[in-house]
Amino acid sequence: MQRYLKAIVSLDSLIKPSNGKAATIGAFIAPLAERLSGSGHFWAYALFFSIVVADWISGTEAARKTGTYKSEYGHSGVLRTILMLWIPFIGWLLDKVSAEVFGIHEPGIAYYGITFALAFHSWVSMTANSYRAGWGRWIPKKVLNFVASEIKAKAERAFSMQNVTGKN
Repeated sequence: MQRYLKAIVSLDSLIKPSNGKAATIGAFIAPLAERLSGSGHFWAYALFFSIVVADWISGTEAARKTGTYKSEYGHSGVLRTILMLWIPFIGWLLDKVSAEVFGIHEPGIAYYGITFALAFHSWVSMTANSYRAGWGRWIPKKVLNFVASEIKAKAERAFSMQNVTGKN
């Protein structure tokens, strides 16, 4: 019993260089994350980022099910996603420039407008991809009707990609 107690209380397993590095990184990152998370900018971006991740998951599954999963299309999708994730930063800079250069102090107008427009666009794409992936039974009918044109556009693109590769 004493051996088990010693193993539980022992610090030998905790005193490792990798744990020290992780603690140091955490000591610097945690205060920064705490400051950022108090900002509406952080939460708006977190929402947008989460929707983009969900769009990638549903889009990958939809492409796999329709046989249109193509690495070249995926590679351009990675670049497109990186650009989309960068655009809110440009909105933030627009807000800063408008305040500092033009004296227009409307904090967040460009940032929030751009971020929520991109989030909405990604939500529509994610919903259409989810339907195409076969998960439509969990999406309310009114929502499916709202995104019907995106579902149709994605289906037509998948069909044309199948015809290019000779798959039907």
